[in-house]
Amino acid sequence: MTLADTVTSDARRAAYERSGAWDSSTLPSRLRELAAADPDALAVVDCGGERTATRGELAADVRRLAGYLHARGIGPGDVVSVQLPNWYETVVVDLAVLAVGAVLNPLLPLYRSKELRQMLSRSGAKLIFTPTVYRGHDFGAMIGDLRREVPTLLEHVAVEDPLAAPGAFRGWLATAGSEADFPERPAGAVSELIFTSGTEAAPKAIMHTEQTANHGVRSVWSSIGMGDHEVVWMPSPIGHSTGLNYGVRPAVYFGVPLVLQDRWSAADAARLIARFRCSHTLAATTFLADLVEHAASDDLDVSSLRYFGSGGAPVPPALVEAARAAGIGVLRLYGSTELLCATWNRPDSPPEKQVWTDGRALDGVEIEVRTAEGESVRDAPGEIFGRSPNACVGFFGDPERTRASFAPDGWIRTGDIGVLDGDGYLTIVGRMKEIIIRGGLNIAPREIEEMMVDVPEVESVAVVGLPHDRLGEVVCACVVPRDGVALSLEDLVLRLRARGVATFKLPQVLARVDALPMTSTGKVRKHELVAAIAAGTVPVERAV
Repeated sequence: MTLADTVTSDARRAAYERSGAWDSSTLPSRLRELAAADPDALAVVDCGGERTATRGELAADVRRLAGYLHARGIGPGDVVSVQLPNWYETVVVDLAVLAVGAVLNPLLPLYRSKELRQMLSRSGAKLIFTPTVYRGHDFGAMIGDLRREVPTLLEHVAVEDPLAAPGAFRGWLATAGSEADFPERPAGAVSELIFTSGTEAAPKAIMHTEQTANHGVRSVWSSIGMGDHEVVWMPSPIGHSTGLNYGVRPAVYFGVPLVLQDRWSAADAARLIARFRCSHTLAATTFLADLVEHAASDDLDVSSLRYFGSGGAPVPPALVEAARAAGIGVLRLYGSTELLCATWNRPDSPPEKQVWTDGRALDGVEIEVRTAEGESVRDAPGEIFGRSPNACVGFFGDPERTRASFAPDGWIRTGDIGVLDGDGYLTIVGRMKEIIIRGGLNIAPREIEEMMVDVPEVESVAVVGLPHDRLGEVVCACVVPRDGVALSLEDLVLRLRARGVATFKLPQVLARVDALPMTSTGKVRKHELVAAIAAGTVPVERAV
């Protein structure tokens, strides 16, 4: 498969275009239109709220950088990797890459040589933007070494930290950038190449177009009732799909302010939300928990945050309730890089649905839960399938995985396990690959995790399967205990028994860890936990 190939059939493409689900809009074209209409409107806030840019300034910087890219021979179909933090500069670079018709390959700033070598080689990136130095890491030296190993990588542009050198980027643009006319690629061409963030050992390279990604933001906007006066706050990395497609993209597409937060601090988050009256975000449970805890001890008003979308990890019901008490509207959701957001609770969803489910299908999205035999079921667990105008158009360079995941009629198998109730609300149970098979019985880790997050001694938890000679696998609870609290396997089992957990689902191994290995988007790297236990580097307690 090449970047020109997609799995979307001509019939489905025509149907989406006839219905208006797909149109010819691109993010750069939306910026140009909105900047022309109101060049002085606030567009981006960063650097802790101390730096702002208007739509007119953003559009001018994008055009100048696009001219630079065009002059350097970057054009339609070329891959440009962008490994930058949550800075204004990153927004400019992302939009400029799209403006010349190139393919944007966002990369998390935490990636190092091992991950980058694989990703840059697979994508065939011609150019990469990184910081000069960020959080003590010398990106220039790292990329210098990689360029000798990645023959397609012809150029590296290093961007100064705006806190250390506030005017460096615009100063560079003034001398390096140029005005130029260049044709924009059709909205149906591949425009994003996103690698999954690492919950699997071999990340997928997922292709989106302007049509799929823009439908994704329009679908959320209409489904949950957002309007013209929203303010998007984004603490999730814009070097990945969450921050890019539910931070940068909706803010630019709808012409509302984007408030970026680079380094996580609940106190800084609360100040930004209160100062700029932020109303929307999509972020991991950990961000929400820290913000709610801080809000309870501070008098800052964060009640403008009406649309806090959260998914990808268990969202404890008690946390949803605590957020409500702080005035934060938590809307649990389900999504993936392949489908973008698929289900989302609405502000008017029944309270019990908001607390216990991951929402119902967004506008234009179809969701089914199917048995192993392919039968669509309700109120019973099965694999989640999705079909939507915002679904990706294939996996780059991975025909085997593509064939296994995409059906000719447009349905995508997600590998996730869920239950779809009679009202159409989805509840995530776990992942197919994470399912633990103990003595021939299937156990969904998510179910156990949801109950364990309410155990007072447990700070956080991930449930994994470990090999067992007789049973095949057994349940292992990897627990970060609360400070100063002792927790034994016996205590944990007793607490779960009291909650009515079936005996075969009870943990037979307890692994105590200082922290769970996480991706920057809040997902646990479970394969790393299993490897650490196997290597004997994590202390475990086993049932007698």
